[in-house]
Amino acid sequence: MGLVVTARALLFDMDGTLIDSTAAVERTWRRFAARHGLDAAAILAGAHGQRTAETVAAHAPPGTDVAAETAWLVAQDVADTEGTVALPGAADLLAQLPRDRWALVTSAGRELAERRMA
Repeated sequence: MGLVVTARALLFDMDGTLIDSTAAVERTWRRFAARHGLDAAAILAGAHGQRTAETVAAHAPPGTDVAAETAWLVAQDVADTEGTVALPGAADLLAQLPRDRWALVTSAGRELAERRMA
């Protein structure tokens, strides 16, 4: 017997719910850490699920242009989706739902979300 859910619409988080982009995310934050001589493990401990600009502001050296660094990181993320995979059953679930009855909610920007969901 399958699960029956009655709802008018559904909201899905992206990472950890529909996809796993851990490998790509960690590569990007490791590049950021290397650029600034920072501890990648400390950054990764709090980066998942947090907006990029917030993580940059929390870890970047004083005087860093947070907006420019955030743009660089987002470009890195958009370019590097290697190893990003759909979680088991996610694609089948979304295919069964009417397209106008579900939405993606994520801390990622639209371009990155579209790239990862592809």
